[in-house]
Amino acid sequence: DLAIWKPDPVTKEFTVVSLHPGVTREQVQATCGWVVRFAEALDETPAPTELELTTLRDLQARTKAAHEGTAKGKAA
Repeated sequence: DLAIWKPDPVTKEFTVVSLHPGVTREQVQATCGWVVRFAEALDETPAPTELELTTLRDLQARTKAAHEGTAKGKAA
């Protein structure tokens, strides 16, 4: 929820390559139990588009309904 991580091509160590808007290195580090490696050229993750937000919200609602047994086509 805070950043995008990618494995280093040589060492395979996960490295933070992009921070989500408003997130700091310190916040990422505080959530981990190890020393976090950050890319030298650290990017900022683009904010999601309206379509992406709508899609994610719909998926979240359908997932919640499925777990509650209220999905379309199922008896409540």
